[in-house]
Amino acid sequence: MFKLGFGNQCLLGLFLGLLAGKILPDYAINFITPFGAAFLQLLTLIVIPLTFSTIVASFANLRDIRLVKSIGSRTLFWFVITAIIAATVGIIFGKLFNPGFGLSLSAGHNYQPRIVPNLERIFLDMLPGNLIKQISDGRVIPVIIFAVFFGLALTSVEAEKSKTIKAFFHEFSLVMFKITRKIIRLSPYGIFALLVPVGHTYGINALLPLAKFILAIYLACITQIIIYGILISVVARRNPLTFFKQFWPAMITAFTTSSSLGTLPVTIETLVDRVGISDTVASFVAPLGATMKMDGCGAIYPAIVCILTATIFGIHLSAYQYILIVITAAIATIGTAGVPGTASIMATVVLSSVGLPLQGLAFVIGIDKIVDMIRTMTNVTGGGVCATIVDRSYKEYNQILENKV
Repeated sequence: MFKLGFGNQCLLGLFLGLLAGKILPDYAINFITPFGAAFLQLLTLIVIPLTFSTIVASFANLRDIRLVKSIGSRTLFWFVITAIIAATVGIIFGKLFNPGFGLSLSAGHNYQPRIVPNLERIFLDMLPGNLIKQISDGRVIPVIIFAVFFGLALTSVEAEKSKTIKAFFHEFSLVMFKITRKIIRLSPYGIFALLVPVGHTYGINALLPLAKFILAIYLACITQIIIYGILISVVARRNPLTFFKQFWPAMITAFTTSSSLGTLPVTIETLVDRVGISDTVASFVAPLGATMKMDGCGAIYPAIVCILTATIFGIHLSAYQYILIVITAAIATIGTAGVPGTASIMATVVLSSVGLPLQGLAFVIGIDKIVDMIRTMTNVTGGGVCATIVDRSYKEYNQILENKV
C-alpha cells in the first residue's frame, strides 16, 4: 500500500490549503484560520524550554572547553560567508529582472518607514537581563547566551556535586524532544490551516503589478538553496539530495509558517533525528540561526529592494554602492537579530547605508507575506546547512580527542 512520507504530507497540506482558500466560502475560512494560529502557538510553546534544556545538557557534557570556541567561531564564519553570497545573488537577480521598471512613484508617497534601533539598544536586547520579561517578549538570543553560561558553569563544577542537575537537564531535554515530536506530527494539518487564508487573500490580480519582484525573490532564494547544496557536497562531504530530503520537513514548515523562530523545534528535531548531526551542535547553531541566519530576509530581499528603489527613483548605483549593499546586508543579518519585523528593518538598514529613499519599501509591503514564505525557507535552510558544516568539524575534533585518549 502506498504510504506518503512526512515531508510530502506537509507539501500536500500546502497545496490543499491554497486550493481550499480559493474555493471555500468566508465562513469556512473563518472557522479554519484559528487552527493555523493554534499550531503556531504550540510551536512557540516549546521554543524556550527546548532551546534552554538542550543547550545546557549538551554543553554540560563537553569533554573539552575549547569545543565551545571552535563551534562558535565556525558558526559565525559560515553565517557571514553565506550572507555575503546571498546578498551577491540578490544583486544579480535584481539586475536581471529590474523589478522596479514600470511602477508608479505615487505608491510610496504615504509610506512611513520602520525606525531602526540604535546599536546600543540592539546590543542590550541581545544580552541576558530580566530573563522572564525577555522570554515573554520572544527574545531567544539572551536565553541562548544564559544557557551557554549555565552549561559551562555546570561543567566546571565537580562531577560528584553536579551529577543530579546534569541528569535533570539531560532527562528534561529528552522529555522536550518527545513533546516536540508529538507537536511536529501535526504539521500537515497546521500547514493546511495556515495556507487557507493566504490562498483566499492573494489573487492573481493583486500579484500581477509586482510579478517580476516576486519572481526575482523566488529565483534568487532557490539559487541560494542550490548554493547551499554545493556547500553541503564540497565542505560537509554529504550528498546534497539526501540532505534536502532529510531536512525537507523543516524547510516546508518554514515556508508555510513564515517564522524561523516558530520553525525552530522542527529544525532541531530534523537536524538530530533525520540529518544525524550531534545534538550539541544542533542545539547551539539552530537557535542562533533562527534569529541571526537571515540570508533570505536580510541579504537577498534588501539587495533586490535596493535595486527596485533605485530604478523607481531613477538613481544610478555605482560599483561602490553595490559592494556596500553586500557588506551592510551581511552585517545586518546578525546585527538586527531579535528585532520584530526583521525583513523590513534589514531592508531599511541597507537602503539607508546606500543613500536610497526608504519609501522604496512601500511598493512591496503589500505582498510581503508571499515573498516572506520563500525568504524564511531560505533562512532556515541556511541555518541547517551551517549546522551540518560545523558538525563535521565538531566530529573530527572529537575523533582526535578519542585517538589521544
